[in-house]
Amino acid sequence: MNPYYYLFYKLSHFLNSKGKNEIGPISGISFLVGLNIMVSYEPLLHITKKNYLGPYKTIFIAICVVLFITNSILFLNKKRVSEINDRYKGESETSKKVGNFLVILYVALSLGIIVFG
Repeated sequence: MNPYYYLFYKLSHFLNSKGKNEIGPISGISFLVGLNIMVSYEPLLHITKKNYLGPYKTIFIAICVVLFITNSILFLNKKRVSEINDRYKGESETSKKVGNFLVILYVALSLGIIVFG
């Protein structure tokens, strides 16, 4: 099981219920992963408000753009998206409940970083 594909699958069913627009799930997964990258590197690089306005801001914007482009290349491939949907469509009820819980936990913790971080 690829957790990144599974996260895309769950976000796709939530944000793209009609299946016609992949930009919503791509933006969602890029935002969550980009947020986690930024928060992970903040304490390692000793980023403050003063030095964030310098080169770090440009680096973080570049990381987010590269992440979005990479996810676009990865998930705008209709064959790959079809394979992901086929792979996870037949999951059991228990697996679905556990997967929903884990995705909700990941999203809640990621958004909690913004509020409490």
